[in-house]
Amino acid sequence: MLGMKPRLVRSRTATAGVCLVALAAAAACGPSGTEGAGAQGSVRDTAAAPGASGTAPVKAAAGALTGDQLAAAALVTGDVKDFAAEPLEGGTPTGSSRTNKAACMPFVSVINGTPDPAPSATVFRRLVNATEEGQADQMVVTEVLGAHPSGATEVLPRLRSAIEACADGFSTKGGDLEPSSFTEVKEVPAPKAGDEALAYELMGQAQGDPVPMVFQVVRTGTTVVTFYAVDVAGDDTPHIPDELSVAQAAKLKS
Repeated sequence: MLGMKPRLVRSRTATAGVCLVALAAAAACGPSGTEGAGAQGSVRDTAAAPGASGTAPVKAAAGALTGDQLAAAALVTGDVKDFAAEPLEGGTPTGSSRTNKAACMPFVSVINGTPDPAPSATVFRRLVNATEEGQADQMVVTEVLGAHPSGATEVLPRLRSAIEACADGFSTKGGDLEPSSFTEVKEVPAPKAGDEALAYELMGQAQGDPVPMVFQVVRTGTTVVTFYAVDVAGDDTPHIPDELSVAQAAKLKS
Protein backbone atom coordinates (compact mmCIF):
# COMPACT_ATOMS: atom_id res chain seq x y z
CA MET A 1 0.00 0.00 0.00
CA LEU A 2 2.97 2.32 0.33
CA GLY A 3 3.21 5.03 -2.27
CA MET A 4 -0.54 4.98 -2.88
CA LYS A 5 -2.92 7.69 -1.76
CA PRO A 6 -5.10 6.39 1.08
CA ARG A 7 -8.74 5.65 0.45
CA LEU A 8 -10.36 8.55 2.25
CA VAL A 9 -13.67 6.86 2.92
CA ARG A 10 -15.76 8.66 5.50
CA SER A 11 -15.00 6.44 8.46
CA ARG A 12 -14.92 7.83 11.98
CA THR A 13 -12.38 5.25 13.11
CA ALA A 14 -10.09 2.65 11.66
CA THR A 15 -11.02 -0.97 12.12
CA ALA A 16 -8.16 -2.49 14.07
CA GLY A 17 -4.68 -2.19 15.49
CA VAL A 18 -3.21 -3.24 12.17
CA CYS A 19 -4.55 0.06 10.84
CA LEU A 20 -2.69 2.10 13.43
CA VAL A 21 0.57 0.29 12.80
CA ALA A 22 0.04 0.71 9.05
CA LEU A 23 -0.68 4.41 9.40
CA ALA A 24 2.55 4.79 11.29
CA ALA A 25 4.21 3.44 8.18
CA ALA A 26 2.35 5.86 5.86
CA ALA A 27 -0.15 3.21 4.74
CA ALA A 28 -3.93 3.38 5.10
CA CYS A 29 -6.80 1.23 6.27
CA GLY A 30 -10.36 1.03 5.12
CA PRO A 31 -13.69 0.83 6.93
CA SER A 32 -15.01 -2.06 8.98
CA GLY A 33 -14.44 -5.52 7.60
CA THR A 34 -11.91 -4.65 4.90
CA GLU A 35 -8.75 -6.02 6.45
CA GLY A 36 -7.73 -9.10 8.39
CA ALA A 37 -11.22 -10.60 8.51
CA GLY A 38 -11.51 -13.79 10.48
CA ALA A 39 -8.23 -13.63 12.40
CA GLN A 40 -8.62 -14.61 16.04
CA GLY A 41 -5.11 -14.34 17.52
CA SER A 42 -5.58 -11.38 19.83
CA VAL A 43 -3.64 -12.52 22.89
CA ARG A 44 0.11 -12.10 22.55
CA ASP A 45 2.29 -14.87 23.99
CA THR A 46 -0.67 -16.72 25.47
CA ALA A 47 -3.38 -19.12 24.41
CA ALA A 48 -6.15 -17.91 22.09
CA ALA A 49 -8.61 -15.39 23.47
CA PRO A 50 -12.00 -16.53 24.81
CA GLY A 51 -15.18 -15.76 22.97
CA ALA A 52 -17.54 -12.87 23.59
CA SER A 53 -19.22 -14.63 26.49
CA GLY A 54 -16.08 -14.20 28.63
CA THR A 55 -15.59 -15.16 32.27
CA ALA A 56 -15.16 -13.21 35.47
CA PRO A 57 -11.62 -11.87 35.80
CA VAL A 58 -9.36 -13.43 38.44
CA LYS A 59 -6.42 -11.46 39.81
CA ALA A 60 -2.98 -13.07 39.68
CA ALA A 61 -1.66 -13.79 43.16
CA ALA A 62 1.67 -12.10 42.41
CA GLY A 63 0.06 -8.93 41.03
CA ALA A 64 0.30 -8.78 37.25
CA LEU A 65 -2.30 -10.71 35.26
CA THR A 66 -1.38 -13.58 32.99
CA GLY A 67 -2.43 -13.53 29.34
CA ASP A 68 -5.44 -15.73 30.06
CA GLN A 69 -6.47 -13.51 32.96
CA LEU A 70 -6.12 -10.40 30.81
CA ALA A 71 -8.33 -12.00 28.17
CA ALA A 72 -10.93 -12.85 30.81
CA ALA A 73 -10.83 -9.29 32.16
CA ALA A 74 -11.20 -7.59 28.77
CA LEU A 75 -14.49 -5.95 27.86
CA VAL A 76 -17.09 -8.23 26.31
CA THR A 77 -20.35 -7.55 24.52
CA GLY A 78 -22.85 -6.20 27.01
CA ASP A 79 -20.36 -4.59 29.39
CA VAL A 80 -21.04 -1.18 27.82
CA LYS A 81 -24.42 -0.31 26.35
CA ASP A 82 -24.56 -0.42 22.55
CA PHE A 83 -21.00 -1.76 22.23
CA ALA A 84 -20.01 -5.18 20.94
CA ALA A 85 -16.55 -6.61 21.63
CA GLU A 86 -14.61 -9.11 19.57
CA PRO A 87 -11.05 -10.35 19.11
CA LEU A 88 -9.01 -8.00 17.01
CA GLU A 89 -9.03 -8.63 13.29
CA GLY A 90 -5.58 -9.19 11.92
CA GLY A 91 -4.10 -10.91 14.96
CA THR A 92 -1.56 -9.25 17.24
CA PRO A 93 -0.27 -6.18 15.39
CA THR A 94 3.19 -4.98 16.26
CA GLY A 95 5.34 -2.50 14.39
CA SER A 96 9.02 -1.59 14.37
CA SER A 97 8.79 2.14 13.73
CA ARG A 98 11.41 4.39 15.32
CA THR A 99 11.93 8.12 15.65
CA ASN A 100 15.14 10.14 15.81
CA LYS A 101 13.43 12.41 18.34
CA ALA A 102 14.06 10.27 21.43
CA ALA A 103 11.62 12.19 23.64
CA CYS A 104 8.77 11.10 21.36
CA MET A 105 9.55 7.39 21.50
CA PRO A 106 6.80 6.67 24.11
CA PHE A 107 4.21 7.58 21.44
CA VAL A 108 5.93 5.41 18.86
CA SER A 109 6.01 2.48 21.27
CA VAL A 110 2.24 2.76 21.72
CA ILE A 111 1.78 2.97 17.95
CA ASN A 112 3.92 -0.14 17.58
CA GLY A 113 1.63 -1.99 20.00
CA THR A 114 4.36 -2.33 22.64
CA PRO A 115 4.10 0.41 25.31
CA ASP A 116 7.26 1.30 27.20
CA PRO A 117 8.05 -0.42 29.54
CA ALA A 118 6.93 -3.47 27.56
CA PRO A 119 4.14 -5.62 29.06
CA SER A 120 4.59 -9.31 29.83
CA ALA A 121 1.29 -10.15 28.10
CA THR A 122 -1.01 -8.21 25.80
CA VAL A 123 -4.63 -8.63 24.74
CA PHE A 124 -6.30 -6.83 21.83
CA ARG A 125 -10.02 -6.18 21.41
CA ARG A 126 -12.14 -4.40 18.81
CA LEU A 127 -15.09 -2.46 20.26
CA VAL A 128 -17.83 -1.36 17.87
CA ASN A 129 -21.06 0.58 18.29
CA ALA A 130 -23.55 -2.12 17.34
CA THR A 131 -26.32 0.43 16.77
CA GLU A 132 -24.35 1.79 13.80
CA GLU A 133 -23.83 -1.58 12.12
CA GLY A 134 -23.52 -1.20 8.36
CA GLN A 135 -22.89 2.54 8.47
CA ALA A 136 -19.78 3.90 6.79
CA ASP A 137 -18.99 5.99 9.88
CA GLN A 138 -19.56 3.23 12.44
CA MET A 139 -17.65 3.96 15.64
CA VAL A 140 -14.80 1.50 16.13
CA VAL A 141 -12.40 1.66 19.06
CA THR A 142 -9.38 -0.59 19.51
CA GLU A 143 -8.51 -1.71 23.04
CA VAL A 144 -5.07 -2.95 24.08
CA LEU A 145 -4.60 -4.41 27.59
CA GLY A 146 -1.08 -4.90 28.90
CA ALA A 147 0.10 -6.68 32.06
CA HIS A 148 3.14 -5.14 33.74
CA PRO A 149 4.91 -7.15 36.46
CA SER A 150 6.99 -4.00 36.91
CA GLY A 151 6.96 -0.55 35.40
CA ALA A 152 3.19 -0.01 35.12
CA THR A 153 3.47 3.30 36.96
CA GLU A 154 6.09 4.51 34.46
CA VAL A 155 3.93 4.29 31.33
CA LEU A 156 1.71 7.36 31.81
CA PRO A 157 4.43 9.69 33.17
CA ARG A 158 6.59 8.94 30.12
CA LEU A 159 3.67 9.78 27.84
CA ARG A 160 2.98 13.01 29.75
CA SER A 161 6.59 14.08 29.33
CA ALA A 162 6.41 13.25 25.63
CA ILE A 163 3.31 15.41 25.14
CA GLU A 164 5.23 18.48 26.29
CA ALA A 165 8.41 17.61 24.41
CA CYS A 166 6.71 16.68 21.14
CA ALA A 167 3.97 19.30 20.84
CA ASP A 168 5.28 20.36 17.45
CA GLY A 169 5.27 16.81 16.12
CA PHE A 170 7.77 14.18 15.07
CA SER A 171 8.42 11.69 12.31
CA THR A 172 8.85 7.91 12.27
CA LYS A 173 10.46 5.35 10.05
CA GLY A 174 10.61 1.58 10.27
CA GLY A 175 12.76 -0.80 8.24
CA ASP A 176 12.39 -0.10 4.53
CA LEU A 177 9.09 1.77 4.99
CA GLU A 178 8.62 5.39 4.00
CA PRO A 179 8.77 7.97 6.81
CA SER A 180 5.52 9.04 8.49
CA SER A 181 4.87 12.50 9.85
CA PHE A 182 2.94 13.54 12.98
CA THR A 183 2.48 17.28 12.92
CA GLU A 184 1.01 17.92 16.38
CA VAL A 185 0.57 16.30 19.78
CA LYS A 186 -1.75 17.67 22.43
CA GLU A 187 -3.32 16.50 25.66
CA VAL A 188 -7.11 16.18 25.71
CA PRO A 189 -9.53 15.55 28.62
CA ALA A 190 -8.98 12.11 30.14
CA PRO A 191 -11.69 9.82 31.51
CA LYS A 192 -12.11 9.59 35.27
CA ALA A 193 -11.19 5.93 35.48
CA GLY A 194 -8.65 3.59 37.06
CA ASP A 195 -5.79 4.69 39.28
CA GLU A 196 -4.59 7.25 36.73
CA ALA A 197 -5.61 8.19 33.21
CA LEU A 198 -4.26 10.24 30.32
CA ALA A 199 -5.65 11.16 26.91
CA TYR A 200 -3.92 12.76 23.94
CA GLU A 201 -4.38 13.43 20.26
CA LEU A 202 -1.82 12.84 17.52
CA MET A 203 -2.31 14.53 14.18
CA GLY A 204 -0.79 12.25 11.59
CA GLN A 205 -0.41 12.65 7.85
CA ALA A 206 -0.87 10.12 5.08
CA GLN A 207 0.13 11.31 1.62
CA GLY A 208 -0.49 14.89 2.75
CA ASP A 209 -3.93 14.24 4.21
CA PRO A 210 -4.62 14.74 7.95
CA VAL A 211 -5.21 11.62 10.05
CA PRO A 212 -6.39 12.48 13.60
CA MET A 213 -5.73 9.81 16.23
CA VAL A 214 -7.01 9.90 19.81
CA PHE A 215 -5.66 7.76 22.64
CA GLN A 216 -6.90 7.09 26.18
CA VAL A 217 -4.42 5.35 28.48
CA VAL A 218 -5.69 4.11 31.84
CA ARG A 219 -3.72 2.30 34.53
CA THR A 220 -5.53 0.05 37.01
CA GLY A 221 -3.02 -1.56 39.35
CA THR A 222 -0.43 -3.34 37.21
CA THR A 223 -2.59 -3.33 34.09
CA VAL A 224 -2.35 -0.53 31.53
CA VAL A 225 -5.18 -0.25 29.01
CA THR A 226 -4.98 1.84 25.84
CA PHE A 227 -8.05 2.76 23.80
CA TYR A 228 -7.55 4.44 20.45
CA ALA A 229 -9.53 5.61 17.46
CA VAL A 230 -8.31 6.84 14.08
CA ASP A 231 -10.20 9.01 11.58
CA VAL A 232 -8.90 7.92 8.21
CA ALA A 233 -11.02 10.60 6.50
CA GLY A 234 -9.39 13.38 8.48
CA ASP A 235 -12.71 15.18 8.92
CA ASP A 236 -13.25 14.99 12.67
CA THR A 237 -11.34 14.33 15.85
CA PRO A 238 -12.38 10.81 16.88
CA HIS A 239 -14.38 10.45 20.07
CA ILE A 240 -13.82 7.59 22.51
CA PRO A 241 -16.71 7.23 24.98
CA ASP A 242 -15.48 7.47 28.58
CA GLU A 243 -17.86 4.63 29.44
CA LEU A 244 -15.42 2.19 27.87
CA SER A 245 -12.54 3.16 30.17
CA VAL A 246 -14.78 3.34 33.23
CA ALA A 247 -16.26 -0.11 32.59
CA GLN A 248 -12.87 -1.66 31.89
CA ALA A 249 -11.26 -0.20 35.01
CA ALA A 250 -14.17 -1.38 37.15
CA LYS A 251 -13.85 -4.87 35.71
CA LEU A 252 -10.13 -4.98 36.46
CA LYS A 253 -10.76 -3.91 40.06
CA SER A 254 -13.55 -6.43 40.67
